[in-house]
Amino acid sequence: MHAVPASDPPAPRSGHWLPLLVLFIGLALTAAFAAWSWQRERSEELARFDRRVDRFTQMLGSLVQSYIDTLPGLRVFDASNANLSDAAFSQYVEAISLQRRFPGLALTFVAERLHGHELAGFVRSVREDRSRRPDGHPGFDVRPPGQRAQHMVIRHVQPADDGAFGYDLYDPTQNYRPEVDAALRDGGYVATGPILLARDRFGPKSPERTSVVIRAATYPTVLVPESEQERERLAEGVVGIAFRTAELVRSAIPPGLERYLHVRIADQRAAAAGQPAEVFDSAWLDPQATASASGPQQRLTLNVADRRWEIVVSLREGAALHTPDASDAVALLLGVLLSTSLAAMTRTLVRAAANEARKVREATGQLQAEKRSVEQSEQRYRMLFENSLDAVLRTRPDGSVLAANPAACALFGHSEAELKTLGRDGLIDPADSRVAELLDQRERTGRAQGQMRMLRADGRLFEAEVSASAYVDVDGQSTNSLIVRDVTERERAAARQAQLTAILDATPDFVGSADPQGRLNFLNRAARRMLGIAETEALPELDFAHCHPDWAAQAIVEVGVPAALRSGVWAGQTAITCADGRELPVSQVIICLRDAQGRVTSLATVARDLSDLHAAQAQQQALEARLLEAQKMESIGTLAGGVAHDFNNVLAAILGNLSIARDDLGIGHPVQQHLAMVQQAATRARSLVQQILAFSRRLPQERVVQPLAPLVSEALALLRATLPASVQLEAHLSEQPLTAEVDAAQVQQVVLNLCNNAWQALPGQIGRIAVHLDAVSIAAGDEAAGPTPPGRYARLSVVDDGSGMDEATRARIFEPFFTTKPVGQGTGLGLAVVHGIVAASGGSIAVHSQRGLGTRIDVHLPLRDASGSAPAVAAPGADGAQRGRGEHVLLADDDEVVGLTLQALLERAGYRVTRVGSGVAAIDAVRLAPGGHDLVVTDFNMPGLSGLSVAEQLAEIAPGLPVIITSGYVTEELMERARGLGVRAVLLKEHSLERLARSVRESLAGAAADGDTPAGVSRA
Repeated sequence: MHAVPASDPPAPRSGHWLPLLVLFIGLALTAAFAAWSWQRERSEELARFDRRVDRFTQMLGSLVQSYIDTLPGLRVFDASNANLSDAAFSQYVEAISLQRRFPGLALTFVAERLHGHELAGFVRSVREDRSRRPDGHPGFDVRPPGQRAQHMVIRHVQPADDGAFGYDLYDPTQNYRPEVDAALRDGGYVATGPILLARDRFGPKSPERTSVVIRAATYPTVLVPESEQERERLAEGVVGIAFRTAELVRSAIPPGLERYLHVRIADQRAAAAGQPAEVFDSAWLDPQATASASGPQQRLTLNVADRRWEIVVSLREGAALHTPDASDAVALLLGVLLSTSLAAMTRTLVRAAANEARKVREATGQLQAEKRSVEQSEQRYRMLFENSLDAVLRTRPDGSVLAANPAACALFGHSEAELKTLGRDGLIDPADSRVAELLDQRERTGRAQGQMRMLRADGRLFEAEVSASAYVDVDGQSTNSLIVRDVTERERAAARQAQLTAILDATPDFVGSADPQGRLNFLNRAARRMLGIAETEALPELDFAHCHPDWAAQAIVEVGVPAALRSGVWAGQTAITCADGRELPVSQVIICLRDAQGRVTSLATVARDLSDLHAAQAQQQALEARLLEAQKMESIGTLAGGVAHDFNNVLAAILGNLSIARDDLGIGHPVQQHLAMVQQAATRARSLVQQILAFSRRLPQERVVQPLAPLVSEALALLRATLPASVQLEAHLSEQPLTAEVDAAQVQQVVLNLCNNAWQALPGQIGRIAVHLDAVSIAAGDEAAGPTPPGRYARLSVVDDGSGMDEATRARIFEPFFTTKPVGQGTGLGLAVVHGIVAASGGSIAVHSQRGLGTRIDVHLPLRDASGSAPAVAAPGADGAQRGRGEHVLLADDDEVVGLTLQALLERAGYRVTRVGSGVAAIDAVRLAPGGHDLVVTDFNMPGLSGLSVAEQLAEIAPGLPVIITSGYVTEELMERARGLGVRAVLLKEHSLERLARSVRESLAGAAADGDTPAGVSRA
């Protein structure tokens, strides 16, 4: 506990009251003088108030009496004029200037007393009174209407008042008659209480319209009868005046007093009878006017005709009778100043006497105050030091620890004594480069703040935030206060937040979050890039749906967000509107985040770009379509192969029998022309089958390096026989030998198809077709060569002057089954087959065409070295002289028509033929007659044993016996297996007419040359 410091010694108190006493006496004298002066002024003002009230009352009575004084003259005027007209009454009123002389006078009137039977004549006479108006008063009538015993009708009124003119004062609905009758009986002047005139009764209700009417009875003479009965009997009517009380009082109040006086007038008789009695109130003119409750007040009475008014005049609330003038203020101020000066002089004298004592007290008090301040500061510092939640160390500049609070001991894991022993350097990681910077900052500025690594008692390092300040302690020595705070967890949280932000920024997905109201408060880098917001730019005011097109925003607001609020998450496909206006298809997830109490804290969303997925799906669909097309083409090819086999059998029979028939008939026979046409049609059908097989890849390819010119020449020779005479076919073949690695049949197929296509394009099948074959060198970027790579090529060009093609047609000419010909005139396979052959041969095609200007198609085939080239192909008909010498040929074919046709062809060629209908029969025939056959010709596709099976068994039972296989279509697999079994030739049935005899002769010759050793298989 700390001792309570001694209080300051009391100051001497002698004489301290003397200045106050002087001041009090002076102010008291000044106040007494001011009160006397104010009371005197108030008395004078009350006297003035009484005089003004008296003057007002006199003025008011004088005005009322002047109103009453008009009635005698009016009574005499009426008595003097038996038949008073409107003009006479008006001239009288104007002559005496009642309205000008008497302010507030509302009207002057004359009323006539009538019996009920006199009413009609009275009304007629008024209507006919044209003294003032040329037309009289045609609309005049007594109001209110109705038959009564007596009437008191206002006949004349000035100024003109339609509400009063014709009004019956004996109106049963009003209470006017008692007062009118009182005037008749009295013979004097009778006043009403406060009323509203007839003209004001139906207008706006306003107290300012309150009026008083004073009436006097009229008689036949100017003399008033003596008795009451005579007066009532002889009375002919009444005259009267009406004035507004507000105007009356306003004109009676002396000028300037209306702001100070409050006047209230009441009719005593009306008040006693319980009738409205208020004649006037200043509040009518000024709603804010109220009577002062504490001010002066006078009550007076005023006789008005037969009535008495009570007048109450008082001072208005807030009005002052007396306003102090400048002399009063100057006197009061001088008294105060004088009293203050005397007090000040007295105080100066008293203080001068105690000046020395005060100096001693001040010195003593200062020392004691400083001591108390130091003790209080020490106490406050100790309390803050010991109770601080942060670790606090007091150190010297050399690093020694003077003190440590409990929080520091808990943070470092050392007691205060251990911390003093270790010093500052024992608590700091020496490898931390930031320590030197902080020490330098403290030396320069006296303060330092930053972070460093510090060491706990267990050897663990932690990240600390330190704040150091230098000061001088009570001993005059330099001391530092060091505050240490462990920010390890804060740094970890910041690192985790930075890591999470980096992850979110690294993802290409759109990531954002919004507050519960849907306002975006975070967007990752990808989202900002999509929306065109810079990374350093503050987020604008965007809501959750702003980033989406209208249809997607509607789906999110109406479906996505409600679903997320219900179940916590929603997923669906939407779109994002990018900065460039594109709609980016996305797969979006909306997540609703809640706190521990279940309240929504934020909404998060992740959207993934589906553009690549949609593109991949589109590509997959395209590939699936191409695969389906390929499968369809494969199915067509398979079907074509099967059809071709059967169709070739039919063609072989047709062509073979046609050849036999034409040989049997003479050249001049009339049927020869028709047979030639049938043979031409069958040959075209055979070409169509070849195209189908080539398109379906059913024909085996034997690409060898060989000259192109002989192949083109042979194809053109075949083509000339089929073209009409109207088509001019030109050949321009280079004399330079051009060799390429190609299949001879396929090259000829290309020439035939291109020329046939050119022929079909000639208008009316009249025109020119030119075929060119030359060598070209193609450089990189040569647009005329199309997609052809650079190199040396043999260029086969087919040029026509036909109709040409537009761009759309040119882009589709190589599609399978695409044709511009009418139905039944084209298959759409010709150019597709050409494209397939050229591509398989390593070449390319360039098409040049314009509508109406013809077409040029260039086929580029890579040139090859001529070494090892195949022997030249014989021209058609070259094998016609291959005759047999009676050799025995065994022919096996399950098709009887084909078998008979082939038998006849071979027999005509000089061979003996034995025909069997199956492969089994062929094997049996060889077994029954070993060595009795020179060659076997067998069909490939037969029931039981195929042609390959026949060749395989014959190789066992009759080695060296030559075998030829015929087939409707030939595949690479068939050629390979036939070669392995020693088959001499594989022959297409469609070529049996031209090539069978030659193949038989070559096979027999080859067998003899080989000494009965099989040679390599060849395709005939």
